[in-house]
Amino acid sequence: MRPGRLFLLALSGALTCMFTGLAGPAAAAPLERADQPSRADHLAAALRRDPVYVTDHAPRSLPPDAAARIRASVARLGVPAYVAVTPTVGLGEENPADSLAALLRDRLGKDGVYIVVDPSGGHGEARQFGGSRRLPVDDAWWAAKFELPHDVSAPDMVGRFVDVALSGRARERRDHPRPRPESATRKALNADDEADRRADHVEMAAFGGGAALSGLPLLGLLVVRRVRRGKRSQGNGSQGRGRRKGKRGRGRGRT
Repeated sequence: MRPGRLFLLALSGALTCMFTGLAGPAAAAPLERADQPSRADHLAAALRRDPVYVTDHAPRSLPPDAAARIRASVARLGVPAYVAVTPTVGLGEENPADSLAALLRDRLGKDGVYIVVDPSGGHGEARQFGGSRRLPVDDAWWAAKFELPHDVSAPDMVGRFVDVALSGRARERRDHPRPRPESATRKALNADDEADRRADHVEMAAFGGGAALSGLPLLGLLVVRRVRRGKRSQGNGSQGRGRRKGKRGRGRGRT
C-alpha cells in the first residue's frame, strides 16, 4: 500500500475518533434522560396498586410505620392523593423541568395531589392536577420546608404539609415562617460541644485545686522563714542595745 494511502487512512481514523469523542456527551444525555421516564413507569405501577409508595432502600431514614402515617395524613386532604417516597436528587425544586410528579400524573392519568418526597424529607415537590377543590399546594409545601429541620423524616414532612394546606394560612406561613428548628445533627453537635465545655471546666477546676494544694507547703515554708527572720532581727536589736549601754557605763566610771 502506498504511503499516501496509509496517511489518508490514519487521518480518517483520527478524525473519526475525535468526532466520536465530541459527540459522546451529547449522545449520552438522551440515555440519562431516558432513565427518568422508566423510573416514572416503575413508580406509577406501584401507585396503581397502592397510592402511597415508600422505598425500601432507605430503612435508616424511615420509621417502620412510615406508609401508615403518610396514608393517614393525606386522607385528611379530602382529595385523591398519590405519594411516592423515593430519592429526589435532581428533581422537583432543584430541576423543575424534570418534575417527577408531573410524569407520574401522565402515567396514571388521574387527577389529585401528587407528592414526591425524599426519605429524609428535605427535598421533593407537591403538585395538584385537576379536581374541583383546589388546595394551596405549592405554598403549603414551601411553608412546611421552612418550618421543619433539614433532616426531618418523610412522614413528618407530609404531615406538616397537610397541616399547612388545611390551615387557611398557607401563603402567610410561607412568607413569614417561624424560626426553623435545629436538625438532629445540629443538636448532637451542640450536645458534644457542651460536653466538651463542661469537661474543660472540670479540668481547669481540678488543675487550679491541685495547684493550690501543691502551693500550700511552699507558702508554709515561706511563712516560717519570715517568722524566723523576724525573731533574728529582734534578737540582734536587743543585743546591740545592751552593748551600747555597757559602753556608756564604762565611760562614766573613768571620769
